[in-house]
Amino acid sequence: MCYSYSMSYKEEMEVNKFYQKLTGNEIQKLLDFGNQFYFMDAYKDWHPSMPVITQDKPSEIQFFHWGLIPPFAKYIEKDGRHLHPWDFGNYYSKTANAMMETMAEKPTWKRLYKTRRCLVLATGFFEFYHHRNNKQTYPHLISLQDHPMFAFAGLWDSWNDTDTGEIINSFSILTTKPNELMSVIHNNPNAHSGSRMPVILLPQEWSNWLEESQTLEGLMKFAKPFPSDGMKAVPVRQGLKAKTANANIPEVLEPMEYEALKGGWKHYAQSFEQGSLF
Repeated sequence: MCYSYSMSYKEEMEVNKFYQKLTGNEIQKLLDFGNQFYFMDAYKDWHPSMPVITQDKPSEIQFFHWGLIPPFAKYIEKDGRHLHPWDFGNYYSKTANAMMETMAEKPTWKRLYKTRRCLVLATGFFEFYHHRNNKQTYPHLISLQDHPMFAFAGLWDSWNDTDTGEIINSFSILTTKPNELMSVIHNNPNAHSGSRMPVILLPQEWSNWLEESQTLEGLMKFAKPFPSDGMKAVPVRQGLKAKTANANIPEVLEPMEYEALKGGWKHYAQSFEQGSLF
């Protein structure tokens, strides 16, 4: 999974039909937030504050930073620089995502999966297809066919900034093995863990994910990849990750047509099998 997603749902939501813990005020909070965030990137936007629902406050929408900092993280001195845990070069700079298969084993995550699970609210996410014939990268907006809003399964933690005294609440999105659609589009040759996709939860699953009595075995049932036929992948404009680009605008969600992508993602897969694109 890439490190960019969207929370821009503006219309009246029906999520409280499924997840009845949210009040009208909380829904309005989400609507107000959603009017502003179309493309948010964990690293380009310096770990933005995004909407989550946590186990300990299941009836509230809170705003935590994307990119988990564990309590044992610290500033380090490197090459004459005083590096924050989020600075590249620090050990904790790349925690926007976590592999669900190993969350009970790794020190950063294993303290969290029992009591600090969260829902990361979203309307879509972005994946970048690498076309190896023309060496270009094509962003795709990935969303669900029948659900305008959903959630990523996540873990969260708190960190005390010893320089400022600030308490930072932050989260990671859990990922799992890809479905067919994601295995085609998430083809970055430099992805260290290969093709992945976020763990996607529909509103009717939210309460179960946050349930305190869940066992590890029960949680792992959520790790199944979301079906390809329930998703849609739409090419959007290029250059979203450019440092000088303002990508947080409604236009980033508009579909784009590219000659190299004719036929849709299933055509990419067919081309891959035939060896004509790769």
